[in-house]
Amino acid sequence: MSAPETGLLDNEEQALAAAEGLVRAGPPGPGADAFADLTRQYARLLRHVRYLIKVSDRMQVELNHLNDRLRESEQKYRSLFENVSEGIFIAQLDGRFVDVNPALAQILGYKMPVEFLRAHAEDSLWPFLDETEKERFLGTLAEYGVATHLQLRMMRRDGVAIWVEINAHTCTDVRGPVMAVEGMLSDITERKRMLEELRYLATTDGLTGLYNRRHFLELCERELLRSRRYRSEIVLLMLDADHFKTVNDTYGHSVGDEALRLIARLCRSQLREVDIIGRLGGEEFAVLLPQTSLQAGYEAAERLRNAIAQTALPLGDGRMLRFTVSIGVCSCATQKVTVEELLKAADQALYAAKDQGRNQVALQPEG
Repeated sequence: MSAPETGLLDNEEQALAAAEGLVRAGPPGPGADAFADLTRQYARLLRHVRYLIKVSDRMQVELNHLNDRLRESEQKYRSLFENVSEGIFIAQLDGRFVDVNPALAQILGYKMPVEFLRAHAEDSLWPFLDETEKERFLGTLAEYGVATHLQLRMMRRDGVAIWVEINAHTCTDVRGPVMAVEGMLSDITERKRMLEELRYLATTDGLTGLYNRRHFLELCERELLRSRRYRSEIVLLMLDADHFKTVNDTYGHSVGDEALRLIARLCRSQLREVDIIGRLGGEEFAVLLPQTSLQAGYEAAERLRNAIAQTALPLGDGRMLRFTVSIGVCSCATQKVTVEELLKAADQALYAAKDQGRNQVALQPEG
């Protein structure tokens, strides 16, 4: 209780005490009784006022404490908001941003949040997303109310495409309609690039850029399942460079590597996009031709063999290196063969082509 209030109430109590003394000293009567009753009521009121003032003082202390804690929490939130590495945003449903932190502004190509907010004060719905990504994001929010670990392709201020991972949720008022979207996003462009690079290294032959043996066989398994499901034919070609050891011994392994790369380029140029090409190891290649008859596969192999035979590799000193390949061809229609059985049949056909004098295409042996 403050000093002026205490003094005022003390004076009131003195006045009440004096009044009670007068009542006791005076003659009895109706007036004295009424005055005594009024004095007692006033005394009760005075005690109640004292109690309320004490309660008010305690409440003010608690309120001040709560205000201090609130200011401390706001400072912690603002410090986290300003310094966290993830981008944080609050946006209206129409896409206009209410608040963003420095990290979000920088992720999207702006130096400061105020610059970002000024530039997009009148923007339409989510200007950094194309229609497809916008539909994915808003569709997820509409269906679930949250978007968790959603990867989206965004366009930065300078037009550079980036990948972000976003976690967001909708905010509603007490009546139910969605009022805003709050969320956090991280720039995962570098992570995506590294994952793509790892995926490439895990599936690709480093010398030729074709599929490596392991991934080629995985793709063959899938195509065999598809051919059984749709009862379509499938053809496998097995290629081997003729006298390749002689090329390496005569011209060196660097020339041999260039010869293998040339074979890979010719395979890509002579075959269809749907055809699956792999390097099995050394100078051995394989090609899977989906939805292809044995006759069509033989003709494709003959075109490829001829293209390789007709193409010379410059050696850099004016000389040209010509080399050939032998190709084995096998197929399966609806029978349930395995990839290993298909490879074995193609390998037998390849040996038949070698036995016929090389630079040949041979079909799988009968039976």
